[in-house]
Amino acid sequence: MARIYGGTPHRFPMLLVDAVETLSPGFGRTFKQVSGNEMMFERFGDAPPALPSCLLVDALGQVAIMLLREPDEVTPSVWYLGGIETMTFHTPIPAGSVLRMEANILKRWRTTVRVEVKAWADAVPAAIGVMVLSQRGSKSHESP
Repeated sequence: MARIYGGTPHRFPMLLVDAVETLSPGFGRTFKQVSGNEMMFERFGDAPPALPSCLLVDALGQVAIMLLREPDEVTPSVWYLGGIETMTFHTPIPAGSVLRMEANILKRWRTTVRVEVKAWADAVPAAIGVMVLSQRGSKSHESP
């Protein structure tokens, strides 16, 4: 959990990453166990519970910002979602699935990053897209 807490400011109930498999410069792979007990499933009624696509985008963004933390940062910089260039959803992510998420930095400017993100529900492709993130809070990256 130290790698997760050190890389993202998110905490319960908005922390959507349960485990980190790989976290290296430019690439990360994480997992989330989508449980039927999640708060977001309380109001589904009779519909089968599935992870909402807006929360999937948030989870993918959390994976992306974990990649962007500088190794010597004491306080993590704040990254904002600047835009979604593309995002295609292939299948719903039902409760009971293991969600595998990946982020790959495509291009980095001073305070802006373009990141490819992908997700699979078990072995089935769930989403793929490109996000643009902008940074605030790190003196080493801000303009004077």
